[in-house]
Amino acid sequence: MSAREPLRVLVVGAGDMGARHARHWAAAGARVVAVVDPDRTRAELSAAETGAEALTTVEGAWTLAPDAVSVCTPTHLHARYAIAALERGAHVLCEKPVALKLADAYAMRDAAAAHGRELRIGFMRRFDPAFEQLLDLTRRAGQPLLAQATITAGVRPKRLMHDALANGGPIIDMCCHLFFLWGFVLGGQPEEVTAVGYTFSDNKPEVAHIRHRALDSALITLRYPNGAIGQVQVSWGLPSGVEPVERHTYVGPDGLVTVDWPRYLTLRDGRGVTRWRSVGSDPWKAEVLQFHAELTAGAAQRVASVSDGIDALKTSLAVLRSVARGRPVPLAEVVADDPDPAGSEAA
Repeated sequence: MSAREPLRVLVVGAGDMGARHARHWAAAGARVVAVVDPDRTRAELSAAETGAEALTTVEGAWTLAPDAVSVCTPTHLHARYAIAALERGAHVLCEKPVALKLADAYAMRDAAAAHGRELRIGFMRRFDPAFEQLLDLTRRAGQPLLAQATITAGVRPKRLMHDALANGGPIIDMCCHLFFLWGFVLGGQPEEVTAVGYTFSDNKPEVAHIRHRALDSALITLRYPNGAIGQVQVSWGLPSGVEPVERHTYVGPDGLVTVDWPRYLTLRDGRGVTRWRSVGSDPWKAEVLQFHAELTAGAAQRVASVSDGIDALKTSLAVLRSVARGRPVPLAEVVADDPDPAGSEAA
């Protein structure tokens, strides 16, 4: 690819997220060569926005020789399409979470290394202005931090998000955002997880057709090596139409940070009250623009790595194991039961 040729991009999945990716790649100056979705109407609607070809299977898309692929499918398909793209020499931006299983995530990482391609995970919140503001305010609150987050919503309109075998429910699909963020705020990965959980949606008719309903509600405690503690109260099992809410608090020796994500952040410390309000942004667009710049202009890496995705998945799996077994679960136990074939958990 010469410096004058636009990046050729394939988007796999034409739901809300895939349509966003296609628009944002085009806005970055890339050429979206095809949008793939088994629902032809959905593929055609997204493709029409960018002048791309609409396809219902990915096989025909490889002849278009994409330089990069956005994987925006249900989570259980991430590894299949990401690995296929990497093996064909394309870079990959895969939506979060990285996968449902560590074995799949490791296989994705290893395929990227084997073929010398970039594989990134779509933790788009890294590009929300609230992310950097929260890092700044929590640093000012001091260490160790006592963190608490409440994330609630009604039964999700995308019913597949409640399928344990497809998207994994909120412990995997939603909490990965928080676990990624707390890697920065609370200091890496937790060493132990304790959780109790429920499936509040079990008696709700909207998801009665889903045979393997995911755990949708939990109270989680995360203990970090540096003494920080994080607690999460999460539910996607409230009645349909209940407005999503996400609020955090962080208590440190030097101050209190309160968060109404991503709109308002407040620090109360010895200097008084510091308030921050979001002026609005599109973190999905910023993420795609950044990845495009990294691939075409050598911009410094800011889009989350596959290792970031693996770290978040380990924590999610520890939560689910703690609920299932009714006891605290060291993260090392999850790692030991599904070992890294590369032999390095730091990879």
